[in-house]
Amino acid sequence: MWWYMRMNTKISAIRFSVQFVRTIIIIFHILFDTSCASDEFPRKISPNIGFNDPPVLSFDIQGPPPVYPAGSIDLGGLEVYGTLYFLKIWDTLGGNPKDGATFYEPYAFPPDFKLLGHYCRPNDVPFPAAVLVAKDTTGDPNHGALKRPIDYTLMWTSKGVNFGQYDDGYIWLPIPPNGYKAVGHIVTTTPEKPSLDKIMCVRLDFTDLVEVDKWIWGVKMGRRSIDVSTTKPVTRGLSVPIGTFLARAKGSETHNLACLKMVQKDPYLAMPNSLQISRMINLYSPWVYLHPDEEFFPSTVLWFFENGAELHEKNIIPQPVINNGENLPTNGTQDDAFLDLPPNQPQKDKVKKGFLNDAIAYIHVKPELGGTFTDLAIWLYYPFNGGGKLQLGPLAINLGKIGEHVSDWEHITLRIDNYHGILKEIYLSQHAAGKWLTAPEFEFINGTRPVVYSSLHGHAHYATPNYHLHGRSYIDPMDIEEFNELLEMDLESPITGGEKFLGFGVRDDTAKSNYVMDIASSYNVVYVDYKKFDSLMVPWLNYTGRWGPKITYGFTKEVTKIANKLPAKMRNVAMRMLHKLPPELLGEEGPEGPKMKDSWTGDEKVKL
Repeated sequence: MWWYMRMNTKISAIRFSVQFVRTIIIIFHILFDTSCASDEFPRKISPNIGFNDPPVLSFDIQGPPPVYPAGSIDLGGLEVYGTLYFLKIWDTLGGNPKDGATFYEPYAFPPDFKLLGHYCRPNDVPFPAAVLVAKDTTGDPNHGALKRPIDYTLMWTSKGVNFGQYDDGYIWLPIPPNGYKAVGHIVTTTPEKPSLDKIMCVRLDFTDLVEVDKWIWGVKMGRRSIDVSTTKPVTRGLSVPIGTFLARAKGSETHNLACLKMVQKDPYLAMPNSLQISRMINLYSPWVYLHPDEEFFPSTVLWFFENGAELHEKNIIPQPVINNGENLPTNGTQDDAFLDLPPNQPQKDKVKKGFLNDAIAYIHVKPELGGTFTDLAIWLYYPFNGGGKLQLGPLAINLGKIGEHVSDWEHITLRIDNYHGILKEIYLSQHAAGKWLTAPEFEFINGTRPVVYSSLHGHAHYATPNYHLHGRSYIDPMDIEEFNELLEMDLESPITGGEKFLGFGVRDDTAKSNYVMDIASSYNVVYVDYKKFDSLMVPWLNYTGRWGPKITYGFTKEVTKIANKLPAKMRNVAMRMLHKLPPELLGEEGPEGPKMKDSWTGDEKVKL
């Protein structure tokens, strides 16, 4: 027993020593840390944080930022700074998601800047954070941009809730004075109200409306239920997100928070110049893998034109495209003209395949979120889009011609903050819509360059090599249920006891291969929204027609061909499913060019 007691004493001493060293490091860092006033990139940490981790944290991806970042940005009387360092306030392993959530307070920001709210993230997801703090630059002592709250309302407490926590948590809503809005919550571990000096409210003319965005965490306990979410501006353009969280009683449709707004006469003072744009592209441009079985590769637009692409207009004989699109119409509608493959069959087959060695990316640079972020929209052109594949339970069915169309425009958008030059989010286009992902959800090459996968034949973008299903929301659940029952009963079907159904919907396959587009070494910046770079714009960018003809084959005839390959009892159900998929998922007509799409001037279209 004596050796057991002695060992326990040693272990306790070691634990105490480790904790003591951690505490000294934290104090030293707080007292002497100057990184908030520099362009140094913060430390990388593990995305999974437990109770015993040090309380001083930063959230980032690996690698140094460009040298351009603005640090702080003046909105026109309110200067904001994106903090990167946080002190843990309260965490829990209870509620949903099952791993709980952690609440943080921003720290280590420049003098005279004030807190606007706390930050929250689920413990099982590495949310990158850059919560804003603010400084009043109006010079108005009576009605400045920032004012203290007049009181607090307790939104929710974990006291009495039976889940994993060391302390009770309390979420407070600041009550603003007249003419001001609260833009964030405060979290404490005691029932006493926070100091009125703890947080600032923002003058109304510097605020804008927000709506609920991504759900973070919640607790279901009847009247004591709570939902915690991120927010996003209701309108884009000059609205500026803060990065704070929103707490609402379960089922509540209303809230009392706002975001910020750019009111500067020149809202784009923090945007990068042409040299800085190049640095951003070289640092963050993706590495795109095409599928090893791909047959239809990207090319330059000029290669497509030079190899026999034809312009078709109403009542005009088809003609070749001149130079870089100088004879393409620029003031019509999308149905007034279309481009097509060359009529000669051998040349047509050649153009369909594209030319990967010649391919380049076309980059559109635009300000986002009040000029506090830079979006790099990276467009890839494919002369031809191949046929699709449908997943019906365990059956993967090639759709033949369905999904084929001339020309395919797909894009990847990098969203980079202008405070520190850090890549925050990446949008992946997937047919008629797409998806935003945070930077930590990707694998990276050289620490900062995300890896993206282009799907077989359809060229939709994904962050992982796998098969991906979409379009199920368009299929009637009753059809799925009936199809599953028929699969189980039909002995001719390729399903055996114990096999799992793989799902229903249009299928995209992605994988690594030797076919790669290195965007950093093959790009052309074709447009910059906030500069007079019209000389960069290539003629084809203003083309208003379609980049391919509408499909002329009989859809029902093609569907029947596919259904006839299935066991007899499944044909009618399969045909019903196919007919309910929307045209944009099946690619029945040539696409518009990049500048004609809604995302050119608006936000990206996200899949629901």
